[in-house]
Amino acid sequence: MYQTVNKIGFFINTPFHYYLYEDTINSLMEKGYHCDLIINDYLLNDTEWKDMYTGTLKFIENIDRNDLEAYPCSLLLSNGVIYQCIISPYYFGQLSNLSVFNVRMMYGVGFGLEKESFNYSYWNVFYDTILNYGEYDYQRTNIYNAGKIVGNPKFDKWFNNQIDAELILSSLESFDCSRKTILYAPTYGVHSSIDQWLDELSQLQNEYNVIVKLHHGTTYLESESYRRQRILSEFQNVRDDTTNTLELMKVADLIITDTSGMIFDSLLAGKKTVILNTDTSEKYKRFNSSAILLRQIVPSWNFGCNLQESIKSIFDEEVAENGMVQSFLDNFFAFRDGKSSMRAAEAIIETIQNPKENILRQDLKRMLML
Repeated sequence: MYQTVNKIGFFINTPFHYYLYEDTINSLMEKGYHCDLIINDYLLNDTEWKDMYTGTLKFIENIDRNDLEAYPCSLLLSNGVIYQCIISPYYFGQLSNLSVFNVRMMYGVGFGLEKESFNYSYWNVFYDTILNYGEYDYQRTNIYNAGKIVGNPKFDKWFNNQIDAELILSSLESFDCSRKTILYAPTYGVHSSIDQWLDELSQLQNEYNVIVKLHHGTTYLESESYRRQRILSEFQNVRDDTTNTLELMKVADLIITDTSGMIFDSLLAGKKTVILNTDTSEKYKRFNSSAILLRQIVPSWNFGCNLQESIKSIFDEEVAENGMVQSFLDNFFAFRDGKSSMRAAEAIIETIQNPKENILRQDLKRMLML
């Protein structure tokens, strides 16, 4: 027997997802809506991913707020609980049985054939509403008028100057305020720059404050354990996805990454940014137009360059208004006014209160429930 509850659920795989949702949850609660976190406990069935569930559970237990409840997905399904609406960063089969309406919140911008083919894949059709950053993702996901351009909700704290830099500084070891600070934020898997570049990056600690932000894949996956251990053994200041990346960006003078979506976050924050190329990222430079354009406006270094000298030249450069960067960002991010979570909340409420009839989407959902 099914029971529909008048609540909005937020589907979470990793602590990283909580930071995507946080300000939107707050905006909805301010409007009188009750919100829950729904934890994907099906990760426990996969040895590769199970540590992500236990890490997420521990993170949620330590969140300093008493206005949010969290429930395992399997428990809700077994009890026939159906939410009025569920927000998720990408589609999971279980969502068809968990909610009346489904809303997608974009979790980042990616480039490269693999990332774009996933981000803008067929499963976007299952969403009643898709909360887009800007024109770029809107054009690729606006299926049957489901798209709604709201901006990037997780950046509201940044644009409203609500990031407490002192809090993160107090947690760093051997931090020298007279030095420049570098944030290294690689992706995970075969496209990560860790394998080729880590030795040289480790040497930077002799001259700079270096913080490493682990991708949530590197943080939890069994297959990433050797990369994780290398980083933990070679760097003093390592943070995982339980730390809000915006806090680390706030104290950074330079952000170094690779094919990670961190490139776009760094540019949106107005930070000096560098891309480290690897053998496996070469194909992105050749075959993907976004990657080619990105490397025309962001320094892109090949392995074997003099890293120390290259970084020094970046710091010596004066910050100047870059029309190409602004034009690039305008295509990806429509708003930078600190009100994106409010627009996201309004779009979610509109989805619930004034649903659009879409026979194709409803048929697909019914087929998944058979």
